Amino acid sequence: MINYKTGKVAWRRPYYGVGGGGGGLLTTAGKLLSAGDGGGNLVAHDASNGKPLWHSRIGRVTNAPQTYMLDGHQYLIAATGDRVWSFMLY
Repeated sequence: MINYKTGKVAWRRPYYGVGGGGGGLLTTAGKLLSAGDGGGNLVAHDASNGKPLWHSRIGRVTNAPQTYMLDGHQYLIAATGDRVWSFMLY
């Protein structure tokens, strides 16, 4: 993660597996950073320090995760090939 104010690396998280990370990154106002890793997991990190907070093995993530609100709940979605996965954050 690069601090946008200073341009310096704030933290690093290595991704192991075929092809490294996948799809792209999503950051939220709640200070989560979500990304696919090389092991077929969708991972949510604490954006301030990179600590993994949650993951789900869904397969190789093929797009940047996205978020949306519906009926007062926030959802996180990511695609793996021809599937779209949705997770309720709150």
